[in-house]
Amino acid sequence: MSKSNKATLRLRVWIEQKDQIYIGIGSTLLLQHIEKLGSLRKAAEALGMSYRRAWGKLKNAEERIGQPLVEKTKGKGQRFNLSPFGKELMEKFLHFYLDVEQYAAQKAEEVLKMDVEKSGEFYRDDTE
Repeated sequence: MSKSNKATLRLRVWIEQKDQIYIGIGSTLLLQHIEKLGSLRKAAEALGMSYRRAWGKLKNAEERIGQPLVEKTKGKGQRFNLSPFGKELMEKFLHFYLDVEQYAAQKAEEVLKMDVEKSGEFYRDDTE
């Protein structure tokens, strides 16, 4: 396959527990943006979702996991930081996802004989 016909690998990966999503790419992206931007509203905007949807996604994830993933920070406006557990979970899932993505891209190239690139939803330096 020529470079102009490069294929893009897209994965949706999540972990379930008791038939419910425990953590997945959507929750991890939300946590990642909250950490970078310090704001749930800004994180929602960056991901193209409403504040209400982002709030619901976050609260549902915390209920399923049984621990807070973010902490409100006093000061100007309503600022959010990841809880220590939320940061650890985000980083662990991010590393897991990136490893799965790398393996899948290599395997797709090998099996399908195609030039396959990763979609780039996450980048390694996001975890540094």
